[in-house]
Amino acid sequence: MKNVAVLTSVAMAVAIASAQSQVQPIAPPSGNNYSGGGYPVYSHSSTAAEGRLRGMGDLVRSAGQANLDNSAAAINYSVARRSEIENRSEWTNTYFEMRRANRAYRDAERSPRPSMESLVRFAQAGKPKPLSASDVDMVSGAIEWPVLLRSDDFADSRATLEQAFAARASKSTIGSNDYLTVKQTTDEMLADLSKQIREVPPQQYMTAKKFIESLAYEASQPAT
Repeated sequence: MKNVAVLTSVAMAVAIASAQSQVQPIAPPSGNNYSGGGYPVYSHSSTAAEGRLRGMGDLVRSAGQANLDNSAAAINYSVARRSEIENRSEWTNTYFEMRRANRAYRDAERSPRPSMESLVRFAQAGKPKPLSASDVDMVSGAIEWPVLLRSDDFADSRATLEQAFAARASKSTIGSNDYLTVKQTTDEMLADLSKQIREVPPQQYMTAKKFIESLAYEASQPAT
């Protein structure tokens, strides 16, 4: 704005000086009433001065427009620069987040492998609880059923399993056919039991479920 004001002042000074240079005194025409001592008559040629003024005005307007254009360009550059910085920041954050994830994965891979003792302990933790001699008679193969499994709903399944465990007791092992029969029968008992889960006491339900799972596991073990 200071530059525009200076240019305006210069333009006005030049225009006034130019206009004054065009003023020329002339002699009065013949036959007038002016005496030789009267005031001189002046003739003004304003066209050149007006042209200079307009030219300087255009110059001032051009300078002002240039300032506006430069200001707009500076604003656009600032916006573009800020957008570039934000994009770079987002990319950088993503990059380091991926590096942290990759480092965590490598650290997990370098962790010690579980020992054989640990693997055995984990496997034992998933096994059903072994049945006691009071649950299954190892001599006769007789099974002492929990209360919930003594109902008529499980009568056929009980008879099938008692027959398979009686054969196991006499042979000290169970044949493949009998084992498959035990596996199929215990799966069916678990499915039937799950249908009663809302109708029976929770403790009795869990006792019956674990007993069936233990019977299935016991069938895979030799009789002792």
